[in-house]
Amino acid sequence: MNRQRLYFLVLLGGTAVLILLIVTDWLPTLRGPAPETAEWYWPHHIRPYTHWLKPVLATLLMGGVSAWWLRSEGHGRAVKAGLWLLAGAGLLLQLALMNADSISIRDELINRVYSNLESGFFQPAAELPDLDSSLANYPALMPTFSSEHARTHPPGLLIANRLTIDLLARFQALAERLAYPATAARCIDLWLLDRPTAVSASLLIWAIVPLVAAALTVFPAYWLAKEMLGGTVVKLATLLVITLPSLLLFAPKAVQLYAPLSLLIFLTFYRGLQNWSWRWFFLSGLLFSLTTFLSLGNLSVALLLVIYAGLHVASGHLSFVTGHLSSVTPPPAHPLTPSPRRLRRLHLITLSKSALAFALGAATLWLIYWLGWGVPPWVIFQTGLGQHYELVTHIRRYEWWLAWNLVDVLVFVGWVVVVGFTAVLLQTIRRRPLTPVHWLAISTAVLLLALDISGAARGEVGRLWLFFFPFLALAAAHWLAETQPGWRRQAALVGMQLALTLALALGWQPVRAVAVVAQRPSPPTATPENSADVLFGNALRLTGYTVRQEETALDVTLFWRGERGLLRPYTVFNHLLNEQGELVAQQDNWPANGQWPPTCWQVGETVVDRYTIPLPDDLPPGTYTLITGWYDAADGRRLLIAATQDAFVLFQFQNP
Repeated sequence: MNRQRLYFLVLLGGTAVLILLIVTDWLPTLRGPAPETAEWYWPHHIRPYTHWLKPVLATLLMGGVSAWWLRSEGHGRAVKAGLWLLAGAGLLLQLALMNADSISIRDELINRVYSNLESGFFQPAAELPDLDSSLANYPALMPTFSSEHARTHPPGLLIANRLTIDLLARFQALAERLAYPATAARCIDLWLLDRPTAVSASLLIWAIVPLVAAALTVFPAYWLAKEMLGGTVVKLATLLVITLPSLLLFAPKAVQLYAPLSLLIFLTFYRGLQNWSWRWFFLSGLLFSLTTFLSLGNLSVALLLVIYAGLHVASGHLSFVTGHLSSVTPPPAHPLTPSPRRLRRLHLITLSKSALAFALGAATLWLIYWLGWGVPPWVIFQTGLGQHYELVTHIRRYEWWLAWNLVDVLVFVGWVVVVGFTAVLLQTIRRRPLTPVHWLAISTAVLLLALDISGAARGEVGRLWLFFFPFLALAAAHWLAETQPGWRRQAALVGMQLALTLALALGWQPVRAVAVVAQRPSPPTATPENSADVLFGNALRLTGYTVRQEETALDVTLFWRGERGLLRPYTVFNHLLNEQGELVAQQDNWPANGQWPPTCWQVGETVVDRYTIPLPDDLPPGTYTLITGWYDAADGRRLLIAATQDAFVLFQFQNP
């Protein structure tokens, strides 16, 4: 057996074993150091087979597009077309993987963003009384937020969510169109339903943005792989990045934004190192500023950049300076040739300018915040890190997570990438000279170990460390392409990563959106004794009704049909009036015993709505009229049948 085949079997066998352990749960400690305790663990829950079809088909589609792209030899437009196809397939795969948790992908998408236990930035942003004053008092507000995520983060994500709400509030027609999916998913949630439609519309936007960011990660991954790796490695490196389980499973979460941003930070930094351009360094710093303004954990990217730049300089790569001097100075024999001392000084000046350009870019947003709202960056750091220690760090055992952080990396990066990355690290021991990909591997390994040993992120590593996982995949591709040449073998490697992702989606619960949802009532079995065709507010149609008078009550059954989606949870009223129009008995609630408001209805859905209206024991003689209709409990406004009619007469009776 040749070495290439042996390596392939190791990669295939290791992935198969990992998938088997995930699905069967033969090794529960793989899910965390102490499952079913206060320590973090990943719940094991095999999904019903009825939830498997879409995830499996989407995984096969992603694998097929990946294999086609690896096999194709086109350039230019063909490559761009492949990148867009991969982005589309990645977006569909993320959505399909959510189907493992819920038959309704829409509901799962909205609930994950809405849940304070998952994303956790939307509600605090919507509840800010005023963005300007909130930013000025942000450190004091952080401990008061309902979401633990918001309590530990700088204001970037809250600003983004709140600005989206404020912008959509200016375009009411657009907000109403965008709001319906979110309203329908959270159709009994009065917190959301009682807020302006711009809030629901913004919820939909922020349910989509992370998914799109994860799908578009293919572009910065390809650009960086093309510049750093080149050759036949580029496509494999790109595919390994976009099929990382953590990138596909933790959707839609803000962490999905960090993967493409980190790649762009390193890409611009790498270009700066290639020609020592202060513009590229400043742009890299500016992207770093944005990324850290979203999450303090992203500050650790600086360690990777510093180590990589140090290795770059130590290897003698000051090509821009040397090349520039050789083009403007006389030959070495000339008396005006720069001395070694002057050359070292010029190198130092170049390094200083580059570092200063990056530092200025990195400080930009923080300086704007400090000067504009008077909040120093270190106050945010101190408060955020203090909250993180209180909420997470001190309740999780350091010695446990020292090992299980690395186990979590194995699971959510994948056996294929971990083996490839480890092999590249081993190459750095005996291979000289080292290439930029080896410097990247060393820098990433130091960052990984620093985060692990520091104990700053105990548990939830598959989510928290996503910002640098793509660098493991880029480095791993170097060794994997060497040992597994040919598009078939490389397509199989990508397939292993996708199979692991599918197993995690069907066997574990990386995302648990804890949200109360409405239960759809059983389909109607009764038929109305009286037909009707009464439309309330161009949205809710009464198609029939049955009223039966008992000795002590009126039994009423109403048959409703939704004509269009609604953004308000209107209440049904059934009022019994005397001859003077005075109310003598009533029952008002949402349909289906208060469980199924019209915000939950599908267009064309028929809802059978039953009521029992007790009659007063001392009901005086006279004629009584039963009317029905709809009103908004927030302001009492009724839906109209005609220009001035707001109720429909169901029944009249004479009390002797």
